Amino acid sequence: MALSVVVTFAVVVLLEIVVPLALGYWIVRRFGAPWRVFLLGALFFIAVQVVHTPLVLVTQAPLYLALLPSGTTTALAGLAVYLGLMAGLFEEVGRYIVYRYYFRRRGIPLTRENGLQFGAGWGGVESIFVAFLVLSGMVSYIVLTGDAGVIPLPDDPAVQAQVEALRALTPLDILPGLAERMMTITLHIAWSLMVLAAVVYNRKALLALAVLWHAAVDAAAVYLAQTQGILVTEAVIFVFAVFGLAYIFMEWRRMGAKAAS
Repeated sequence: MALSVVVTFAVVVLLEIVVPLALGYWIVRRFGAPWRVFLLGALFFIAVQVVHTPLVLVTQAPLYLALLPSGTTTALAGLAVYLGLMAGLFEEVGRYIVYRYYFRRRGIPLTRENGLQFGAGWGGVESIFVAFLVLSGMVSYIVLTGDAGVIPLPDDPAVQAQVEALRALTPLDILPGLAERMMTITLHIAWSLMVLAAVVYNRKALLALAVLWHAAVDAAAVYLAQTQGILVTEAVIFVFAVFGLAYIFMEWRRMGAKAAS
């Protein structure tokens, strides 16, 4: 067991929880968007996943098996596109419904500040959930690679291979996950503003664009992670995140100009 790996695990867990909360706090202080909107973003992300996640778990294996006769590459690509579209449809249509019906009925203004905070809550709670998964990974690493032999392991080659893979971990294997969370939060804010714009300007094309953009990011992540490795995957997500950040600034100025007119 390497102490540097344990420390990296702990730092990643801490930052994946603290950064989204700090972002929400900054938005409250800087723009006056209430914590309530951050919590609504978190709540509706969970609500969408209650339906989305079980549906994906039930359907992805049969779809992959159905596509497998066409070749593993085709099957993986088809599965990646399917998973991406499912994520895009559920999450972006979910955002649209919340803005158009829930926000209006509750008298929550459809402002750029609230769109920013809603996206921070949506992406932030996802980051917090991932942090708990990383925490479970840290516990597994400590238990299975510790010198004290916390639990007896079966003399099974598959189990031994998993333990050796854990022992081979370095901090550089863990840090990309933290970078991905930060980039994903950026994208969730961009998508939240784009869907908000679809409601405010009554332009369904922006909703469709948000769905396709989200689908492209998730599909690329699934496919590239299996074929090109983590570094290439994170590089592609970084490019998407840069476009997301550029869109945030563009839409922020446009909504500000509209509000001032």
